[in-house]
Amino acid sequence: MKKTTERKPYYFLCTPLYSWNGRRLRWDRKMHKEWRNIVNQLEESGLRIVVALRDLPQSRSGGWLCRKEFELIKKAKGVIVLLGNTPGIYAESGYAKGLGKPLYGVRTNNLKGFGEKVQGWIESIYAKVFDDTESLVHFLANKRE
Repeated sequence: MKKTTERKPYYFLCTPLYSWNGRRLRWDRKMHKEWRNIVNQLEESGLRIVVALRDLPQSRSGGWLCRKEFELIKKAKGVIVLLGNTPGIYAESGYAKGLGKPLYGVRTNNLKGFGEKVQGWIESIYAKVFDDTESLVHFLANKRE
């Protein structure tokens, strides 16, 4: 793991890697590009963001990665979740919620058609849900003041 997590406080970002097409999960290239754009916007605003997919060696075993992700979540100032239609991000969300971490959701393109089914749950677990990254950046910037 990079030593970047030992500096100033950071937000851990959970991002879906796959999307559900009604029958199976598939790698989502658009989501991959979308999360990178969102991270760039957050980091350009001065926030420190840790993303497991980018900041941990992906050649390690799934068990090792999961343990490291939970360690990063435990040390994070808060957790930003790019809401989507894959289960992994919600496991991370539940863990963070159990630790009492503030959870901030951002609606993404791959939430369409799925979001309505979980809207009540999303509203109950996340401190705030944003329709776009700019609103999240503005909200977190005001929290720093």
